[in-house]
Amino acid sequence: MVDAGHEVLDLFFAPASVAIVGLSRAAVGGPVSVLTTLRDYGYGGRIHVVNPNMESGPGFRAWARLEDIDDAVDLAIVSVSRERVAAALASCIDKGIGAAIVITQGLADADAAGARLQAEMMALARAGGLRILGPNTIGVANAHARFSSSFIETRHDTVPIGLISQSGLFMMGHNLVTDEPGGFCMSIDLGNACDIGWVEALDYYGRTDAVRVIACHLEAVDDGPTFVETARRVCHDKPVIALKAGRSRAAQAAIASHTGVVAGENRVYEAAFRRAGIVPARNAEELRLLAKAFATYAPPARGRVAVVSYSGGGAILAIDAIEQAGLELAALSEDTRRALAPLFPDWMEVGNPLDVWIAVTRDYHTAFPGILERVLADDNVDAVLCIYCAYSLPKYADFDASLHIPELAAAHPRKPILGWSYGTAIAGFTERVERAGNAMVFPSLEDATGALARMVAWRSRRRCDGRAPTAPPTVDHGAPAAIIAEATRRGRSCLFAEGLAILDACGIELAPWAFAAGEEELLARAAELPYPLCLKVASADIVHKSDSGGVRIDLADRTALVAGYRGLMDEVARRAPDAAIDGVVVQAMATGGHEAMIGARRDATFGPCVALGAGGIHAEIIDDVAVRLAPVGEAEAHEMIEELAFGKILKGARGGAACDVASLVDALMRVAALICRHPEIREVDVNPLIVDASGAVAVDARIILEPPAA
Repeated sequence: MVDAGHEVLDLFFAPASVAIVGLSRAAVGGPVSVLTTLRDYGYGGRIHVVNPNMESGPGFRAWARLEDIDDAVDLAIVSVSRERVAAALASCIDKGIGAAIVITQGLADADAAGARLQAEMMALARAGGLRILGPNTIGVANAHARFSSSFIETRHDTVPIGLISQSGLFMMGHNLVTDEPGGFCMSIDLGNACDIGWVEALDYYGRTDAVRVIACHLEAVDDGPTFVETARRVCHDKPVIALKAGRSRAAQAAIASHTGVVAGENRVYEAAFRRAGIVPARNAEELRLLAKAFATYAPPARGRVAVVSYSGGGAILAIDAIEQAGLELAALSEDTRRALAPLFPDWMEVGNPLDVWIAVTRDYHTAFPGILERVLADDNVDAVLCIYCAYSLPKYADFDASLHIPELAAAHPRKPILGWSYGTAIAGFTERVERAGNAMVFPSLEDATGALARMVAWRSRRRCDGRAPTAPPTVDHGAPAAIIAEATRRGRSCLFAEGLAILDACGIELAPWAFAAGEEELLARAAELPYPLCLKVASADIVHKSDSGGVRIDLADRTALVAGYRGLMDEVARRAPDAAIDGVVVQAMATGGHEAMIGARRDATFGPCVALGAGGIHAEIIDDVAVRLAPVGEAEAHEMIEELAFGKILKGARGGAACDVASLVDALMRVAALICRHPEIREVDVNPLIVDASGAVAVDARIILEPPAA
């Protein structure tokens, strides 16, 4: 069993002894074998193989049963048929083994029978105090302990990156596909994550000195709030870069079968990454590059970039990449320009970018490092994008930038030198640039500037981490709670008129409105409202009112109101004959302004989240939406507005009138607080919210309650 004072994951990453359960005789000398990998990796611990038909061999002892081993075993590596896994784990418990890696596939990642077997396996392990990694995993690798449980080759690499993945590909892929080192010193494949999961792996790497950067391939998590809390704590000290797999609907269906966990919506994952401070990667190659960049460079405080280029054309491309990444082209100081001027012809302006070709052709090994040194010493420069040629012919050896970049990078450790060479990779050149681990050569200028922008953003977020969160708006939640309770008592889950009342009670401004069950009540209520008016059908069976003919607008007087009501009721009856109609909402028309949308929902993985975007009937088509986990503070709400193209319109783009953004921020915070405070609410939809210079006014809303069983 695991000693209460023992670090659990140490048993997985640095076991003093292992037992391999399920190794066949044919695999003893074969390439696809845990035993072969351990030998090749140089593992120095004690190895036991459990197979009644095998004899002991070089470097290992064979046993008929796990219980027969006359040694204390830290870790069992189990690779048997799915029907035999539980029995193997029972033997581990009887032997007093505290940790097991279950390589076996076909459990919750496969079918209902496999899911049942996995549940039985976990119940057994919990009762016996056994910790499990997997199933459906190749386990771990630790270069510092020279240990790997993988049945496929992994390679040594002591770069300070810790990898967490939900696929063995990322543990093996780099050296198998690109013939590069693995790019990590420690790695763990969570597989189905039935026990050891994201939270424990992140926490372990966060406390492991050998790991300075954490790279994650993530398909799904099952405890979103704890994941975010843990990642947020770890991200404060160490960069965490994550690739969320399964963004398409087809891929999400595959995830359910691959990990046994249903993936949440992508935007909610993105919001969770933001809240935690995780750096997102768009693809597998970017995950590798970003992790390597964070391990190579100290993230600078700002993003003022100088360009030193052999080529004027390359320098122009660099400017495009810098602007695209949201970085800034550095303004070289007068002292720097004056110091560099003698190296250039009189007709060439010395500035940023620097086209250095003419200067370096005279005396390369003096001019090139001298220029780079002077630029790095400039207080206006935070990083240098260096564009050079990687010549293959010996006669060009005198133009070899790799002879100088590592030394200059070491002299200026706070200022990244990001290299790019146009054309095919030249054998040995990139290795020489990167030999000291303080500079990188990127596949493209966009990769280089993108990595730098992420590093600047990560450091900026760390500076803001300590700021006090904005207190939520003051709301008396008694009234909303009473409305929700009454709706629940009546069996109502889709709230329209009640939804407006809830928003009103939460302090969100509404266009003047009233509910009417029939024509006579409508006329009485309308007498208290200013014309022109609009009508909207109130029915739990009608989600999109305009699609069912359930909306009438610009009703100028009593006559138009009556005609509009009768026409509305007739058309709804024709289009939605089975819908139960409660009545109508009559409301004063809100004119002018821009239509925004505020939505909130309770995500199955991460809990309450809130969305802001362009509103109206085209909201889903325009798809200009920012999402955050709830609650949101004032700064976060402003960030959401900045993120939207629609946000530029609200702020008066192209000569338009600027809107009262503060009122929109207030409404957004109140909706976020509403769904956080009332777990009975599954979804809130405020659309449209009319925003203009005088404020933000909600004119339509819908609140969906959780089903009673939930």
